[in-house]
Formats: sequence, structure tokens, C-alpha cells
Amino acid sequence: MTGPGGARSLQEVLRQRQGSEFVGRRQQCDAFRANLRAPVAERKFVFGLHGQAGIGKTFLLRQLREISLQHSALVAVTDDNESNLVRVLAAIARQLAGQGGEARKFAQRFADYEQRHDEVLSDPQAPSEARELVMATAVRFGLGVVRAAAPGLGPVADAVPPERVQEWVEQCRGYLARRFGSQADVRLLLSPVEELTPCLVDDLRKIAHHRQLVVLFDNYERTAEVVEPWLLRLLHGYYGELPLGLVLGVAGQHPLDFNNWGEFSSILVSWRLDPFTAEESRTLLGRKGVRDPELADVILELSGGLPLLLAGLAESGDDDVHDPTGMAVARFLNFVPEQESRDDAVLAALPRVLDEDVLAVLSEPARAVGLFRWLRERPFVHEDHGRLKYHHVVREKMVRYERGRAPRRFRRRHQDLADHFRQRREELGLPGDSCWFDWEWRMLLVEEFYHRLCSAAHRWLPEALHHCATACGIEAEPAVHAWLDAFAAAARDSATGAVVACARDLQRFAIPGGSVDRAELQRYLRKRLDQAGFGQVVGARSVVSGGEPENRVVLDTADQDFFGGGEQGSAPVIGE
Repeated sequence: MTGPGGARSLQEVLRQRQGSEFVGRRQQCDAFRANLRAPVAERKFVFGLHGQAGIGKTFLLRQLREISLQHSALVAVTDDNESNLVRVLAAIARQLAGQGGEARKFAQRFADYEQRHDEVLSDPQAPSEARELVMATAVRFGLGVVRAAAPGLGPVADAVPPERVQEWVEQCRGYLARRFGSQADVRLLLSPVEELTPCLVDDLRKIAHHRQLVVLFDNYERTAEVVEPWLLRLLHGYYGELPLGLVLGVAGQHPLDFNNWGEFSSILVSWRLDPFTAEESRTLLGRKGVRDPELADVILELSGGLPLLLAGLAESGDDDVHDPTGMAVARFLNFVPEQESRDDAVLAALPRVLDEDVLAVLSEPARAVGLFRWLRERPFVHEDHGRLKYHHVVREKMVRYERGRAPRRFRRRHQDLADHFRQRREELGLPGDSCWFDWEWRMLLVEEFYHRLCSAAHRWLPEALHHCATACGIEAEPAVHAWLDAFAAAARDSATGAVVACARDLQRFAIPGGSVDRAELQRYLRKRLDQAGFGQVVGARSVVSGGEPENRVVLDTADQDFFGGGEQGSAPVIGE
């Protein structure tokens, strides 16, 4: 029985329907299709896809698989579901066999391996070292604990001390020789990848006489530690000559390292996948049934053009998408199963820029490194000069969500972050007013007072305005822009009426074209501070010392509504 389009299975129907919904990446699909038709002299043999999580690498890989099948090629796809290299080889052979490309030599040798493997594990006379050694290849990629520990030895767990490996090998070699009486079987159990790969390569050469072959590796950022050395040895011909009809594809978050892959540049294509354009995004939304232009605009802004978020938000329903807090946070964290990780992601949105030191303030210091790596893989986070930044729409939603669900914790976290940036300023050890001419010191001061305004605006607003006035006297316009941006961000993120009114008042000194009238802004700030009865300070020294500066700007109690509004004033938040 065949279905529409000649489909012979439910999976083929699914692939056809997914293909009909596929949007974007036409350039890559056309190039891959043309490559399959090209003469050998013009063909590329390795395709590297890379891009941030949620960018659609897996979906594109599925399209390349479908294109390959349409051109009568045999296709195998593996990812981090295969627990080790031996299972990767087996998965490739199994998938090719299911399409009519039987890898007979490999299948027989792999059956021998599994039988010998099981015999060792079930033998009560087997030394414990032998059982542990043959079990070591069952370690999963996702744990990041597999490596090649010794020459001639297959992947073993990092938990095995390297100095014990050679001792284990010698003990096991003697036992295995007695148990099976064959050096070939000993090599098969001690070095399964080295023994099985030549068999698979030999089978691939035979199959390639009749059909093209395409082997694809997904989630490469999780498997490269183990798969990449094997792939490079494969391309070097270590396991035998590869057929001309073979095409390899890898998809991961990071581009292939030129130090490892540079020598293969003549046969390699590297594709960086970018977020969808507005046109591509609207096309995808239309195919998902989103017809309302206003709703489409909301989804485009929330998703940042990431296909995964576009599809998820399109399927969430009209009412959900217009919810400015809970729905947005839930959607962005939809693929994070652990509650602790979801909480981490929300708290990590509070600082405007993230590094491991900042994360150590928000979580246990021992978890900061792992949390930093985890956040790097989130589709709503991008890396900028080694630091992380949330997509601005995502961050705004998460900050508002956290502010609403735990206001006291929200203010306390911002106070902790402010103290962290103050400490980093002090550690620079800059003397006196010279600190104002150091870019790093100025930026740390801006971040400190952004967090102080979010934690206790009425306590710190006068001093923040004083620092802004001081920055106006520095011959560096970006320093003033940084303060205006910090006021605007604190107004939006804290929803404090006084900061909202202040930020709006200061924006009038921004000149069209991007510059700031620094002289007028400085005169205005000093005049307002004097007229409102705020205390005076001497230069910049008021913020250099730790703790509570003795000569910090002090608010006169006669005028606590300098810009109007209470601690949580009624003025609408900037950006809403």
C-alpha cells in the first residue's frame, strides 16, 4: 500500500509533510541538491552546519536527508542518542541496511563483538578489570566523560585513572586470550572501533558502486569530543580508502575548528545559519496558521527570528502570545525540563551582562562555570567578547516576571549585584579622580548604579545623577550614553516611578543622530540637584571607598519626590 506522493511508510508521509512546511534555507538546500548531481571533480564531500541553539540545524539536516533520499542516495543520521563510537558505527550500518545497502562484513564482525562482549560480562571467572574495561564504551556522549585513554584502546571513562589503563590492558589481554583463544577476538574487545571501522569502510566502497551515500551527524557540539578524532582519521584514510560517492555532514553550535579541518578545505563547505528574515518568519507563521498581522509582529519580536521559537510561539494561541510575562517565560524555557535550571535562567536575566563571576553572585560559586556553559547553549542568549547577553526581548520579559513573583528577592539580588560591581571597581586600585579616565572603571560604575536603582531607587538616584553629571565632563561621549541607557534600563526593569520620570526627562538631551548635548545635560543636572536640596560631594572620591562613602550625595528629606512617584510609582514603564 502506498500513500500520497508514493509514500510507503508513515515516516515517509511525515517527512513529506515536514518538507511542505519547510521555510528558508533555500540556498543551502539548492547547493546540497546541486552537489549530489555534480561531477566528482566539482563535488564537495563534507558539509559543516553551525549556529546557535534553536536556529534550525536539526530541521535543515532532516531536509538534507530528504533531498538525499529523493536522489536515490542511502542516508544515515546519528546524534548523541548513540552512546559511544561502536554504537555510532552500528547505527550507520543499520540505517543503510534498512534502505537496501547491506553492510555484510561489518554486520558479521559486529555480531562477533556483541557476542564476545556479553560473554565477558556474564563470565563469573572474568577479572573485574575486564568487565569494567568492556563496559567502559557504554558511557554516554551527553555526560562528556569519554576519551581515548591509551594507544590501541577504545574509548574509556574519564573515571578510570590513566595510570591504571595499561595495567588493565595487560591483565585483560591474558584473560581474553585464554577465554577465546584468538588474538583477533582480543583486539576486537580491546579496540572495537579500530577493528570494526575498516569493515564498515570496505562495505561502504561496495555499496557506493550502486548508490550514493550520505552520513549526517547531528548535535555535534555534544559528540565532537569523541566523533571528531574518528572522522578525521576516516578522512585521512587510516581505515581504508573512502568511496567517491560518500558525502558527510555535521551540524553543531560551533564551526569546525580550522586547526583540525583546514587541510580538508578544498572538499569542505561551512554554513552558518542565521535567524530568519522578517519575510521568512512571516512565511513560517502563515503556514502555522497565524494570519493576524499584529499577532505576527508580536511573535517576530519575541522570537528574534529563531525558527524554534517562531514555531513554538505560533502554536501557543492568540491569548497566550499577548500575555507579556508568564507565557513568554514559559515558552522560552519550554525545552528546559529541570525546575532548578528554569529558575537559574530567570535569575541570570537580572544582570545586563553575564560572566562566570556575575553568575557566582546569583548561584552557588561552584555551579557558576556549568551554568555559564549551559546558558551559552540557550537560543535566547548570545556571546559577545566572551560575555553573555540575553536577547533584549527575552530579558525584559524574564526581569518583569521575576520582579512580579518575588519583589523582595528582586531588590535583594540587585543589591548583591551592585556590591559585586563595586568590589570589582575597588580591585582595580585606581587612585583618586584618575579612575574616571579608565574605561573599565566607568563601565563597572554604570553597572553598579543600574543595579542600585533597581534595588532602592530613592536611596541611590541622587548619587547616580551626580555621577552622570561627572561623566558629562569626560571627553568620551559613550560614557554619557552609558548612563542614559542605564537610567532607561532601570526605569523599565524596576518600574519605579521616580526612575521612569527621570529617564524620560534626561532623554531630551539626546540629539537626533545619536549624540548627546553633554554641556547642557551637565548644567541641568547640577542645577536640579542644587535646587532640590541634595548634598554636595567632592569630585569622584565619594564612590571609590568601600561600604557607605562618608561624603556620598544625601537626599534632603524636604524634597523626596524629585522626579515624582513613589518607590513603585504609577508612571508607565519605559518600553511598555
